[in-house]
Amino acid sequence: MQYLICGHHPPHLCPSANESIRKLSQEGAGEIPALAEKLGVTLLATYVPMTNHTVFAAVEADDANAVREFAFQSRLSQWNTIEIYQTSTLEEALTKVDELPTIY
Repeated sequence: MQYLICGHHPPHLCPSANESIRKLSQEGAGEIPALAEKLGVTLLATYVPMTNHTVFAAVEADDANAVREFAFQSRLSQWNTIEIYQTSTLEEALTKVDELPTIY
């Protein structure tokens, strides 16, 4: 299954403004690949829009608990509010909606 991890932080916890968080995020970034492997999570991509205090990670895992544990152990949740979404590709979603009758 694929998941999207969304982290939102306030300006005062942004690595661009907060020295402690900058150090934490730089150190943590180097540990993320090994942590992901240890937890059975495949890191597909990371994105940072740079202007809205948000960070995204696209991951794949067999277990949602592994994704939650990844977000926790990576320490992202120490400076971000984390939301985790199970996702589908557009093609998968379009196929799935055909299983339902329309209501309008």
